[in-house]
Amino acid sequence: MISLVGARLRNAAILLVLATLLCFTMVIAAPGNIAVLIAELRTPKATFEQIAVIEKELGLHDPLLTRYGNWLVGVGTGNLGISYKTGEDIGTSMKARLPITAALVAGGACVAMLLSLALGFAGALWPGRVADKFTRVFALLSASMPSFFVGALLIYGLAVELRLFPTFGAAGLSSWILPWITIGLLPAAVLSRVVRVGLEEAMARPFALTAVAKGLSRRSILFRHALPNITPTYINALGAQGGAMVVGAVVVEPLFALKGVADLFLAGVLFRDFMVVQACLLVFITFFIILNLLVDIGMMFTDPKLRRQGS
Repeated sequence: MISLVGARLRNAAILLVLATLLCFTMVIAAPGNIAVLIAELRTPKATFEQIAVIEKELGLHDPLLTRYGNWLVGVGTGNLGISYKTGEDIGTSMKARLPITAALVAGGACVAMLLSLALGFAGALWPGRVADKFTRVFALLSASMPSFFVGALLIYGLAVELRLFPTFGAAGLSSWILPWITIGLLPAAVLSRVVRVGLEEAMARPFALTAVAKGLSRRSILFRHALPNITPTYINALGAQGGAMVVGAVVVEPLFALKGVADLFLAGVLFRDFMVVQACLLVFITFFIILNLLVDIGMMFTDPKLRRQGS
Protein backbone atom coordinates (compact mmCIF):
# COMPACT_ATOMS: atom_id res chain seq x y z
CA MET A 1 0.00 0.00 0.00
CA ILE A 2 2.73 2.44 0.97
CA SER A 3 4.69 1.55 -2.18
CA LEU A 4 1.64 2.30 -4.37
CA VAL A 5 1.08 5.66 -2.69
CA GLY A 6 4.77 6.47 -3.09
CA ALA A 7 4.61 5.58 -6.79
CA ARG A 8 1.59 7.83 -7.27
CA LEU A 9 3.34 10.69 -5.47
CA ARG A 10 6.41 10.24 -7.66
CA ASN A 11 4.32 10.26 -10.84
CA ALA A 12 2.45 13.37 -9.66
CA ALA A 13 5.74 15.17 -9.00
CA ILE A 14 7.01 14.27 -12.49
CA LEU A 15 3.78 15.50 -14.08
CA LEU A 16 4.02 18.74 -12.11
CA VAL A 17 7.55 19.38 -13.37
CA LEU A 18 6.43 18.70 -16.95
CA ALA A 19 3.51 21.08 -16.43
CA THR A 20 5.84 23.88 -15.32
CA LEU A 21 8.01 23.25 -18.39
CA LEU A 22 4.94 23.50 -20.61
CA CYS A 23 3.74 26.74 -19.05
CA PHE A 24 7.23 28.29 -19.15
CA THR A 25 7.73 27.31 -22.79
CA MET A 26 4.39 28.81 -23.76
CA VAL A 27 5.47 32.29 -22.67
CA ILE A 28 9.02 32.26 -24.04
CA ALA A 29 7.67 31.02 -27.39
CA ALA A 30 5.13 33.83 -27.61
CA PRO A 31 5.78 36.35 -30.40
CA GLY A 32 7.08 39.81 -29.55
CA ASN A 33 9.25 41.22 -26.80
CA ILE A 34 7.77 40.93 -23.32
CA ALA A 35 9.94 43.79 -22.07
CA VAL A 36 8.39 46.16 -24.62
CA LEU A 37 4.88 45.31 -23.49
CA ILE A 38 5.71 45.78 -19.81
CA ALA A 39 7.59 49.03 -20.51
CA GLU A 40 4.60 50.47 -22.34
CA LEU A 41 2.38 49.56 -19.40
CA ARG A 42 4.70 51.35 -16.98
CA THR A 43 5.50 54.35 -19.14
CA PRO A 44 3.76 55.27 -22.41
CA LYS A 45 6.23 55.73 -25.28
CA ALA A 46 9.01 54.00 -23.35
CA THR A 47 12.56 54.57 -24.52
CA PHE A 48 15.07 51.90 -25.51
CA GLU A 49 16.93 52.48 -22.26
CA GLN A 50 13.81 51.75 -20.21
CA ILE A 51 13.17 48.61 -22.23
CA ALA A 52 16.75 47.49 -21.67
CA VAL A 53 16.33 47.97 -17.90
CA ILE A 54 13.22 45.77 -17.91
CA GLU A 55 14.99 43.13 -20.00
CA LYS A 56 17.70 43.05 -17.35
CA GLU A 57 15.11 42.83 -14.57
CA LEU A 58 13.40 39.90 -16.26
CA GLY A 59 16.69 38.22 -17.14
CA LEU A 60 15.75 37.89 -20.80
CA HIS A 61 19.41 37.61 -21.79
CA ASP A 62 20.12 34.80 -19.33
CA PRO A 63 20.28 31.15 -20.46
CA LEU A 64 16.90 29.42 -20.67
CA LEU A 65 17.75 27.02 -17.85
CA THR A 66 18.59 29.94 -15.56
CA ARG A 67 15.39 31.74 -16.52
CA TYR A 68 13.38 28.58 -15.86
CA GLY A 69 14.96 28.16 -12.44
CA ASN A 70 14.32 31.80 -11.52
CA TRP A 71 10.73 31.48 -12.70
CA LEU A 72 10.21 28.38 -10.56
CA VAL A 73 11.58 30.21 -7.51
CA GLY A 74 9.18 33.07 -8.26
CA VAL A 75 6.24 30.68 -8.57
CA GLY A 76 7.15 29.13 -5.24
CA THR A 77 7.07 32.55 -3.57
CA GLY A 78 3.84 33.63 -5.31
CA ASN A 79 5.51 35.83 -7.94
CA LEU A 80 3.65 34.90 -11.14
CA GLY A 81 4.58 37.95 -13.17
CA ILE A 82 2.76 41.10 -14.27
CA SER A 83 -0.38 41.31 -16.39
CA TYR A 84 0.21 42.88 -19.79
CA LYS A 85 -3.28 44.38 -19.84
CA THR A 86 -3.63 45.86 -16.36
CA GLY A 87 -0.05 45.99 -15.11
CA GLU A 88 -1.15 44.36 -11.84
CA ASP A 89 0.74 41.65 -10.02
CA ILE A 90 -0.79 38.31 -11.07
CA GLY A 91 0.07 36.59 -7.79
CA THR A 92 -1.91 39.14 -5.78
CA SER A 93 -4.87 38.85 -8.14
CA MET A 94 -4.68 35.05 -8.04
CA LYS A 95 -4.82 34.98 -4.22
CA ALA A 96 -8.06 36.97 -4.30
CA ARG A 97 -9.61 34.83 -7.06
CA LEU A 98 -8.61 31.31 -5.99
CA PRO A 99 -11.13 31.11 -3.09
CA ILE A 100 -13.98 32.05 -5.43
CA THR A 101 -13.18 29.30 -7.95
CA ALA A 102 -12.53 26.82 -5.14
CA ALA A 103 -15.90 27.63 -3.55
CA LEU A 104 -17.66 27.29 -6.91
CA VAL A 105 -16.13 23.89 -7.72
CA ALA A 106 -16.49 22.56 -4.16
CA GLY A 107 -20.15 23.61 -3.97
CA GLY A 108 -20.84 22.16 -7.40
CA ALA A 109 -19.20 18.89 -6.35
CA CYS A 110 -21.42 18.71 -3.25
CA VAL A 111 -24.53 19.30 -5.37
CA ALA A 112 -23.41 16.64 -7.85
CA MET A 113 -22.70 14.09 -5.10
CA LEU A 114 -25.93 14.60 -3.18
CA LEU A 115 -28.12 14.69 -6.27
CA SER A 116 -26.46 11.74 -7.97
CA LEU A 117 -26.59 9.51 -4.88
CA ALA A 118 -30.24 10.40 -4.23
CA LEU A 119 -31.29 9.75 -7.83
CA GLY A 120 -29.18 6.63 -8.21
CA PHE A 121 -30.49 5.06 -5.01
CA ALA A 122 -34.07 6.00 -5.84
CA GLY A 123 -33.81 4.27 -9.22
CA ALA A 124 -32.15 1.19 -7.72
CA LEU A 125 -34.61 0.98 -4.83
CA TRP A 126 -37.66 1.00 -7.10
CA PRO A 127 -36.41 -0.45 -10.41
CA GLY A 128 -38.77 -0.09 -13.33
CA ARG A 129 -41.14 2.20 -11.42
CA VAL A 130 -41.87 5.90 -11.71
CA ALA A 131 -38.81 6.93 -9.69
CA ASP A 132 -36.48 4.89 -11.91
CA LYS A 133 -38.00 6.29 -15.10
CA PHE A 134 -37.79 9.82 -13.73
CA THR A 135 -34.10 9.47 -12.93
CA ARG A 136 -33.42 8.20 -16.46
CA VAL A 137 -35.25 11.15 -18.05
CA PHE A 138 -33.62 13.64 -15.69
CA ALA A 139 -30.14 12.28 -16.40
CA LEU A 140 -30.74 12.39 -20.16
CA LEU A 141 -32.04 15.96 -20.14
CA SER A 142 -29.40 17.26 -17.72
CA ALA A 143 -26.56 15.67 -19.67
CA SER A 144 -27.90 17.13 -22.93
CA MET A 145 -28.07 20.77 -21.77
CA PRO A 146 -24.87 22.87 -21.76
CA SER A 147 -23.99 24.84 -18.64
CA PHE A 148 -24.61 28.28 -20.16
CA PHE A 149 -28.16 27.22 -21.14
CA VAL A 150 -28.90 25.83 -17.67
CA GLY A 151 -27.51 28.98 -16.08
CA ALA A 152 -29.59 31.22 -18.31
CA LEU A 153 -32.76 29.26 -17.47
CA LEU A 154 -32.05 29.44 -13.75
CA ILE A 155 -31.33 33.16 -13.88
CA TYR A 156 -34.51 33.91 -15.82
CA GLY A 157 -36.79 31.60 -13.85
CA LEU A 158 -35.52 31.82 -10.27
CA ALA A 159 -33.78 35.20 -10.21
CA VAL A 160 -35.63 37.44 -12.66
CA GLU A 161 -39.18 36.09 -12.54
CA LEU A 162 -39.46 34.69 -9.00
CA ARG A 163 -36.74 36.90 -7.44
CA LEU A 164 -35.57 34.11 -5.14
CA PHE A 165 -31.82 34.49 -5.68
CA PRO A 166 -29.40 37.22 -6.79
CA THR A 167 -28.51 37.21 -10.48
CA PHE A 168 -24.77 37.80 -10.11
CA GLY A 169 -21.91 38.34 -7.70
CA ALA A 170 -20.84 36.59 -4.50
CA ALA A 171 -22.67 38.61 -1.87
CA GLY A 172 -23.71 35.73 0.39
CA LEU A 173 -24.77 32.09 0.53
CA SER A 174 -27.90 32.71 -1.55
CA SER A 175 -25.80 34.11 -4.40
CA TRP A 176 -23.95 30.75 -4.68
CA ILE A 177 -27.04 28.55 -5.09
CA LEU A 178 -27.58 29.15 -8.81
CA PRO A 179 -23.88 28.84 -9.77
CA TRP A 180 -23.59 25.60 -7.76
CA ILE A 181 -26.63 24.09 -9.45
CA THR A 182 -25.45 25.24 -12.88
CA ILE A 183 -21.99 23.73 -12.59
CA GLY A 184 -23.10 20.61 -10.70
CA LEU A 185 -26.15 19.54 -12.72
CA LEU A 186 -24.36 17.85 -15.62
CA PRO A 187 -21.92 15.93 -13.36
CA ALA A 188 -24.89 14.90 -11.20
CA ALA A 189 -26.60 13.42 -14.27
CA VAL A 190 -23.52 11.42 -15.25
CA LEU A 191 -22.81 10.24 -11.71
CA SER A 192 -26.44 9.24 -11.12
CA ARG A 193 -26.18 6.76 -13.97
CA VAL A 194 -22.90 5.45 -12.55
CA VAL A 195 -24.64 4.85 -9.21
CA ARG A 196 -27.76 3.35 -10.79
CA VAL A 197 -25.93 0.94 -13.09
CA GLY A 198 -23.35 0.03 -10.45
CA LEU A 199 -26.01 -0.78 -7.84
CA GLU A 200 -28.00 -2.83 -10.34
CA GLU A 201 -24.92 -4.87 -11.23
CA ALA A 202 -24.07 -5.34 -7.55
CA MET A 203 -27.60 -6.56 -6.81
CA ALA A 204 -27.18 -9.31 -9.41
CA ARG A 205 -24.03 -10.74 -7.75
CA PRO A 206 -24.06 -13.84 -5.54
CA PHE A 207 -23.55 -11.97 -2.25
CA ALA A 208 -26.68 -9.87 -2.92
CA LEU A 209 -28.72 -12.93 -3.91
CA THR A 210 -27.60 -14.64 -0.70
CA ALA A 211 -28.66 -11.59 1.33
CA VAL A 212 -32.09 -11.69 -0.38
CA ALA A 213 -32.39 -15.39 0.50
CA LYS A 214 -31.66 -14.54 4.15
CA GLY A 215 -34.63 -12.18 4.14
CA LEU A 216 -32.84 -8.82 4.14
CA SER A 217 -34.75 -5.92 2.59
CA ARG A 218 -33.64 -4.38 -0.70
CA ARG A 219 -32.94 -1.08 1.04
CA SER A 220 -30.65 -2.78 3.57
CA ILE A 221 -28.77 -4.68 0.87
CA LEU A 222 -28.24 -1.52 -1.18
CA PHE A 223 -26.80 0.47 1.72
CA ARG A 224 -24.82 -2.25 3.51
CA HIS A 225 -23.59 -4.47 0.70
CA ALA A 226 -23.99 -2.89 -2.74
CA LEU A 227 -22.72 0.61 -1.89
CA PRO A 228 -19.19 -0.44 -0.79
CA ASN A 229 -18.80 -2.35 -4.06
CA ILE A 230 -19.47 0.68 -6.25
CA THR A 231 -17.44 3.15 -4.14
CA PRO A 232 -14.16 2.82 -6.15
CA THR A 233 -16.02 3.28 -9.44
CA TYR A 234 -17.91 6.26 -8.04
CA ILE A 235 -14.72 7.92 -6.75
CA ASN A 236 -13.10 7.49 -10.18
CA ALA A 237 -16.10 9.00 -11.96
CA LEU A 238 -16.32 11.83 -9.40
CA GLY A 239 -12.69 12.72 -10.07
CA ALA A 240 -13.33 12.92 -13.80
CA GLN A 241 -16.38 15.11 -13.26
CA GLY A 242 -14.40 17.33 -10.87
CA GLY A 243 -11.99 18.09 -13.69
CA ALA A 244 -14.94 18.79 -15.97
CA MET A 245 -16.34 21.26 -13.44
CA VAL A 246 -13.10 23.25 -13.51
CA VAL A 247 -13.47 23.52 -17.29
CA GLY A 248 -17.13 24.45 -16.83
CA ALA A 249 -16.10 27.26 -14.48
CA VAL A 250 -14.81 29.14 -17.55
CA VAL A 251 -18.47 29.44 -18.63
CA VAL A 252 -20.18 29.70 -15.24
CA GLU A 253 -18.01 32.41 -13.68
CA PRO A 254 -18.57 35.06 -16.38
CA LEU A 255 -22.27 34.10 -16.53
CA PHE A 256 -22.77 34.94 -12.82
CA ALA A 257 -20.11 37.70 -12.67
CA LEU A 258 -17.88 35.70 -10.33
CA LYS A 259 -14.33 37.06 -10.35
CA GLY A 260 -12.49 33.76 -10.08
CA VAL A 261 -9.47 32.18 -11.76
CA ALA A 262 -11.54 30.93 -14.71
CA ASP A 263 -12.80 34.46 -15.39
CA LEU A 264 -9.21 35.72 -15.23
CA PHE A 265 -8.11 32.99 -17.63
CA LEU A 266 -10.83 33.91 -20.13
CA ALA A 267 -9.82 37.59 -19.99
CA GLY A 268 -6.19 36.61 -20.53
CA VAL A 269 -7.08 34.58 -23.62
CA LEU A 270 -9.23 37.37 -25.07
CA PHE A 271 -6.52 40.03 -24.60
CA ARG A 272 -3.54 37.76 -25.40
CA ASP A 273 -2.20 38.30 -21.90
CA PHE A 274 0.30 35.43 -21.98
CA MET A 275 1.51 35.88 -18.39
CA VAL A 276 -2.05 35.60 -17.07
CA VAL A 277 -2.77 32.58 -19.26
CA GLN A 278 0.46 30.96 -18.06
CA ALA A 279 -0.41 31.46 -14.38
CA CYS A 280 -3.99 30.22 -14.80
CA LEU A 281 -2.91 27.16 -16.76
CA LEU A 282 -0.38 26.33 -14.05
CA VAL A 283 -3.13 26.53 -11.42
CA PHE A 284 -5.52 24.39 -13.48
CA ILE A 285 -2.93 21.72 -14.28
CA THR A 286 -1.80 21.59 -10.66
CA PHE A 287 -5.42 21.10 -9.61
CA PHE A 288 -5.87 18.25 -12.11
CA ILE A 289 -2.71 16.53 -10.91
CA ILE A 290 -3.67 16.82 -7.23
CA LEU A 291 -7.23 15.70 -7.99
CA ASN A 292 -6.04 12.60 -9.86
CA LEU A 293 -3.63 11.84 -7.03
CA LEU A 294 -6.43 12.04 -4.46
CA VAL A 295 -8.66 9.86 -6.64
CA ASP A 296 -5.94 7.21 -6.96
CA ILE A 297 -5.35 7.19 -3.19
CA GLY A 298 -9.09 7.08 -2.51
CA MET A 299 -9.50 4.11 -4.82
CA MET A 300 -6.64 2.32 -3.07
CA PHE A 301 -8.35 2.67 0.31
CA THR A 302 -11.76 1.54 -1.00
CA ASP A 303 -10.74 -1.24 -3.41
CA PRO A 304 -9.47 -4.43 -1.72
CA LYS A 305 -7.86 -5.60 -4.99
CA LEU A 306 -5.60 -2.55 -5.07
CA ARG A 307 -4.74 -2.99 -1.39
CA ARG A 308 -3.74 -6.61 -2.02
CA GLN A 309 -1.69 -5.53 -5.01
CA GLY A 310 0.14 -2.98 -2.86
CA SER A 311 0.85 -5.52 -0.14
